[in-house]
Amino acid sequence: MFPEATISRSFTVKPIKSGAVRMAAEAGVPVVPMALWGTHRLWTKGRPRTLTKRHVPVDIHAGEPFHPSPDDDPEALSGKLRTRMQEILDGLQANYPEQPANEDERWWLPAHLGGTAPTPEEAAALDARSKKD
Repeated sequence: MFPEATISRSFTVKPIKSGAVRMAAEAGVPVVPMALWGTHRLWTKGRPRTLTKRHVPVDIHAGEPFHPSPDDDPEALSGKLRTRMQEILDGLQANYPEQPANEDERWWLPAHLGGTAPTPEEAAALDARSKKD
């Protein structure tokens, strides 16, 4: 399950919904924080899909699970999940084996790493506009 509920245009972790934590608590199963990096170079919002592109590194990392209980605050645990997901993503971004080859390729880096992706605030505004359309 992807608790962000959509692809992040900013290539950072969006605010997340509490459903994943609530369902895990009810089912008595752990929540495993995860992040992916590199997949956005093949398929993301606002860019042509390039699923046939070869040799694009894709990293998928699962973090340490945690076990929510029905007595836990789902909003607080969702915040904890988001923090863990961002920490994982930060590590994947820092250790990614490629950098943009030229100025035109900076689109796939988040703004805080010198890329041209929208900031989280700009991405939220784009998402809000696309919901109205």
